[in-house]
Amino acid sequence: MSSEIKKIYNLLFSVGFSSIGFIAAITVTALAVREVTTNPYLVGIPNALGVGGAFVGTQIFDYLQKKYSRMLALANTFFVGAIGGVVCFISLLTNSFNLLIVGAFVLGIGQSASLQTRYASSFIVKEEFRATALSLAVWFSVFGSVFGPRLVGQYSSTFKNIFGSELIVAYFIATIGFLLAGFCVIGLTDKSSLLRLPVVTENASSKIKLDSKATQLTVLLVVNHFVMVIIMAATPLHVQDIGETIQVVGTIISYHTLGMFVFSPILGRFVDKVGSKKVSITGGFILLISCVCALNTSDIVLLHLSLFLLGLGWNFNFVSISSEISKYSIEKNTNLNIKSDSFVFIGSVFAQSSLGLTYTLIGFEGLVIFGTLAAIFLLFNLVRLSSKLLT
Repeated sequence: MSSEIKKIYNLLFSVGFSSIGFIAAITVTALAVREVTTNPYLVGIPNALGVGGAFVGTQIFDYLQKKYSRMLALANTFFVGAIGGVVCFISLLTNSFNLLIVGAFVLGIGQSASLQTRYASSFIVKEEFRATALSLAVWFSVFGSVFGPRLVGQYSSTFKNIFGSELIVAYFIATIGFLLAGFCVIGLTDKSSLLRLPVVTENASSKIKLDSKATQLTVLLVVNHFVMVIIMAATPLHVQDIGETIQVVGTIISYHTLGMFVFSPILGRFVDKVGSKKVSITGGFILLISCVCALNTSDIVLLHLSLFLLGLGWNFNFVSISSEISKYSIEKNTNLNIKSDSFVFIGSVFAQSSLGLTYTLIGFEGLVIFGTLAAIFLLFNLVRLSSKLLT
């Protein structure tokens, strides 16, 4: 096992640094909109464009890994994300909404590399270690969940005194995080690593239509992510609206992202040993419970718990379904990993872009109810399709 970890340790470090930066940024982005514009319908636009950037970044990453290598694809995409952090930083200095949305889009391109790192990890290790490697890459995002929001809360007053905005610290952290992630990939990749080779996928069969299993796996991954995003994205707005501070926002998001990542290695090893079916159905139940808990919108303690469970349920499904997608991509010699993430980003764009309108019209409670219905749909399909899709 240690020899396999040595193959991916550079990727694990890159995920750790990039997640610190990205999670710091998403903690404040909806609040940053309120700082640069008074239009309540625009609060979800930067995050939506960030997800759109991740979609574009996935396509760029796919091109670069085929033309050059996974190493250069990852590193260059991380560096682009660092540029996005700089632009967002400048947007708050200049009070510019236009720069904020441009920066969020470019920052999202960098985030696509963090997500693709989980597949890169699983592709370069032995078959019996693939789910574990994938889950370890996901787990290293726990550094982001711990340090990202906490650094924002700890240094927000310092940056406010210097730059006039307590939110600007998040984009400083994002810039440094993505830069370090890129340097880890380039500087720590062994000369004999498979990451240095171009990726060969699909070739002449690139236009073959994916079968029903690929489509259904993608739908499950999209719905799982959609439920998480609509509740998570609205939480900072809701917490601020009930009179809590940026420090409380950071703590809740930290709880949420801990749930998203902290148990990933255990889940990955469990999937390798017993399969993904039980893990995914359990995740569906946890996701539904989290939505029910979030219905009590005024209880801060319960909100901490519900956001943690929201991340945990998402993690169960994310690891198990991503493992099946990885297996499918390798066995079929196709890039379902790229295509499924692309559809995840499209779903997230819809959730984020409509946030301003939906939050204004139906509020946090209405969004939680909608999320609950989507979680029920997901659980129903996990139970119904598990014997056909999941091992």
